[in-house]
Amino acid sequence: MPIKDFIAIIYTTILTISALHMPQPLLPLLGHSFNVEMDTISLIMSATFIPLTFIPVISGILLNFLSPKKMILIAALIHSLTVFLISMAVNLYLVIFLRFVEGFLISAILTSNTSYIALKSVKERIQFFMSYYIAFTTIGGLLGRVIGSIIANYFGWRTCFQIMSVSLLLVLPIVYYFMEDVKLSKIKQTGYFSFKNFKLIFMNKTNFYIYIAIFCLFFVFSGITNFLPFRIKSIDRESSEMIIGFIYSGYITGIFMSFIATKIIKWIGNERKTMLLGFATYGFFLLIFSLPNLLLIFITMFGFCSGMFLVHSVASGYLNKIATTQKSLINGAYIAFYYSGGVLGSYLPGIVYKNFGWISFIIGLFIFVFVGFFVISKLSDHA
Repeated sequence: MPIKDFIAIIYTTILTISALHMPQPLLPLLGHSFNVEMDTISLIMSATFIPLTFIPVISGILLNFLSPKKMILIAALIHSLTVFLISMAVNLYLVIFLRFVEGFLISAILTSNTSYIALKSVKERIQFFMSYYIAFTTIGGLLGRVIGSIIANYFGWRTCFQIMSVSLLLVLPIVYYFMEDVKLSKIKQTGYFSFKNFKLIFMNKTNFYIYIAIFCLFFVFSGITNFLPFRIKSIDRESSEMIIGFIYSGYITGIFMSFIATKIIKWIGNERKTMLLGFATYGFFLLIFSLPNLLLIFITMFGFCSGMFLVHSVASGYLNKIATTQKSLINGAYIAFYYSGGVLGSYLPGIVYKNFGWISFIIGLFIFVFVGFFVISKLSDHA
């Protein structure tokens, strides 16, 4: 793939993922602005995750009619306008609706990016470019949270969304001049997305166990990352949005995990044991979050994210390794379970936190970590 094409994909991906995660450290500020409690304001994140569970449907239908380049141009333009409208909104439920719309646009852009990589790369280089693509999604998640919180701290949350809107608008000239107008081959199998095919996928115990594990994984991750800003405010009410944003610095470990996961598998022995290590690490650092110390929370985030991204990196690769047919459906179902965990995890734990406190919140999330660990332990050591 030419470097100019990949630059366009990198910029588009970083900005799109940044827009997805940017409101997370701002939730207490947004809750205060709209005068609502944490379980209600968390819907700003949940609403955006919902459409992300339908990525395979979007890719299977829209990319049959539009090239990835045209899809990105259309979606990026509407995305920029949507984010600007959020910055002007005075009604919370309008913001939630616009974030829901934003989820579809993010899905379309990310799906188009991965499709473009597959179309423009020789087979031997696809994994190389995908590894870097995943790393840049992690960078986008980090930058969106940190830079967004810095801007909001000094200029307010509305300015934060307005700057993001302009940044997303710059996607248009970059994509227009740097990317080629190549198109996917049309899917001719009318029954490809049939119930029968999905049933065959879920009847495979290995697939099903990994789907359950990945649901639990992102449920817990969404719970922590969504409600940690409220926990920080409860520990120190003087904590600024900038301090909350920097707490997410541990997210950067995802970049390294996407590259060293295969080396860890070789060191430990196999994928199952590696995922068990990831879940054990995840659970250990989750419990440390129960301690009311901001410095400790900052340090703990690095270990917590390491466990999460280790499981995520290995699980997705393991599924593709054992799949012999219908890889796109298997991966689509993986994404659907992953973001379904995000939808529920970004809302339901907040109800527990609000009514029963932080310790009950942590215990509830730990149960999901245990379930994930248990189902992975049921896998075979041999793919």
